[in-house]
This record gives sequence, C-alpha cells and structure tokens, in this order.
Amino acid sequence: MNIALLIDIDNAKVSLNVFKDIIEQVSKVGKLSYCKVYGFNERKHIRFDEVIEKYGFESTPTMRYKKRAKSQLDTRIIIDAVNLVHTKPFIDAFAIVAGDGDLVPLLSFLRANNKQLLTVATEVTDGNDHMYDQKITLSVHYAKPSKLSKKELSDRLKNISERSTAAMSDDESAMKERESLINEIEDILASKGDDLDEEEQDLYSSLEDLLSILK
Repeated sequence: MNIALLIDIDNAKVSLNVFKDIIEQVSKVGKLSYCKVYGFNERKHIRFDEVIEKYGFESTPTMRYKKRAKSQLDTRIIIDAVNLVHTKPFIDAFAIVAGDGDLVPLLSFLRANNKQLLTVATEVTDGNDHMYDQKITLSVHYAKPSKLSKKELSDRLKNISERSTAAMSDDESAMKERESLINEIEDILASKGDDLDEEEQDLYSSLEDLLSILK
C-alpha cells in the first residue's frame, strides 16, 4: 500500500519525537511514497530539517493570517490532497495530521476516489473516527498541548537553564541529560501559539537560544 502523509507540524503541535514516530509507524502500515510537511520554520522546528532532508520530503512554511482570521487547518493540505489524487494515482491511502478544522469534505472526497484513510490515535478525537479505515498508534505520547501560561513558561525556562549547565560536559550521563533537555524544549516550542505578547516572545526566544546551545 502506497501512503501519502500530509502533516502540519505547526498547527497540529507536532514535536520532533512525534514526527519521527509518525514516519516510523506509517512506514509499518505500508510504503511511505509521499510526504509534505506544512508549517515548517527553521528556527522554531530545529532539527526537523535533518529528517525532512534525509527522506527527501517536501516542506512549506507557515501561512500568515490576520490574527483573528487565522485558521488551524491549512487549506493547502486540501488542495494538495486533491491534486495528488489526480497526479499520483498510485497512492492508495492518505494519512493526514492537521490542526483543528473541518476535514469531512476532504475525507469524503478521498473515500469517493477509493483512497484509504489513516489517522494518528490521540487522546482527543477529531470527531471523524467513523471515516477512517485505520488508526495508527504511536509509541510516544502525543497530545496537542495547550499554550503555557507566562508563569509556567518562566518556571520551565528557569528549570531548564539550571539543568543545562550540568549537561554540557561530554560524559555519558550529561549527554543523556542534554538529549532530554533538547526533547523537552522542542516539545515546549511545539506548543507555542501565535498571539504572544513581548514578554512571551522573549521567553520563547530564550528557549530557542538554549536549544541552539545544547545542540
């Protein structure tokens, strides 16, 4: 079975670990013949580019909307899926990981064109479970995280900063802690919203700087 994976890592709040696991689990179901990554930002999604380049995936940056009109479902997913049906008929199934939005018209179109539909199992369903042929269970935890409060964000930054000092040496325990910190920061950055005030922007920027140092 040839599978097309359309994944919005920004709106769907996908961390690097989740991204890697989705690729692995989808590849167990069939052949991952096509993948396009939406919402990719080199600064926000550090190390995603390594995976994207490794597999030769396509990627496209976040679309900018007016704040109050911002959609959590990237309409390019719909356009690309319809285009793939007509240009790559060898694709048998679609796995779509997207932000909040009405996927029913797209899912109905794909089913009408005899395409199987895959979804990633999460704690919160999108209400379309009856339309999917298969749920893919990940080996890592994945939930669309809510935006952290300023206090939570500040406390996490302080904790990570304190731990990062001891994680910079080359001994094995320090290297494990450094990897843990990298994953933790990437998960926090994955939950970063768009409507941030100046203080929140500074806190996230500090986390991004720490991530660059830890790498």
